[in-house]
Amino acid sequence: MTFLGATILAIVQGLAEFLPISSKGHLNLVQQILGLEPSLTLDIFLNTATLFSVFFFFRKQLNYFLQNLSFIIVGTLPTVVVAILFRQNIDQIFSDTKILPFLFLITALLVIATKYLPVKKLSLTYKKAIIIGLFQSIAILPGISRSGSTIFAGLLLGLSSTEAFNFSFCLLIPASIGALVFDYKNFVTFNFFDPALITAFFVALVVGIIALKILQKTIISRNFWQFGIYVILVALVSFFFV
Repeated sequence: MTFLGATILAIVQGLAEFLPISSKGHLNLVQQILGLEPSLTLDIFLNTATLFSVFFFFRKQLNYFLQNLSFIIVGTLPTVVVAILFRQNIDQIFSDTKILPFLFLITALLVIATKYLPVKKLSLTYKKAIIIGLFQSIAILPGISRSGSTIFAGLLLGLSSTEAFNFSFCLLIPASIGALVFDYKNFVTFNFFDPALITAFFVALVVGIIALKILQKTIISRNFWQFGIYVILVALVSFFFV
């Protein structure tokens, strides 16, 4: 892969992993436009870079993670179950770009719907954690935003904007680690020392930190829903490229 192609994909991953616009969907679409074959392993590699973005961004919130660890474990279970049940089909689902426009539209509807959800500050419970986890599990589909679906679920269940934001990205940590374990066989032959990929890793990490700051501000200001308009436009564009 060229430096330019790797850098473009890294920027896309860094922005789309955290903004509610679907990193998997965008990576698939961009690779389609660039004439590259969609790769689940590459997606997980770049996802690992943005996992480090989360570690850096939330480095001062270790207490929150530890205090809510039981909720995080419960919220992760649906994703584990889905990954196990559909293990043989995930690669095929990931590479099927024909469904991208429709899945983008689902993401758009979820994100725009947050505009109409009342502001509440209810506490996190195990029931809410597993429901949010169910929304995260559907984000295994390219085009469904993980952050968009989990933050929507959190707000729908009455969590505050800050709580929905924090819990969503706590759930990302075990999900990303699980994805690494899930695809470990392909990583054995993955060329980690390719200069283009090393560059892409650090680009995705830095862009991811910037995207997290943008997302945090938009959630607090209740402008999160505006990303849904962008996703609708992406869905319309993707009809012409997939």
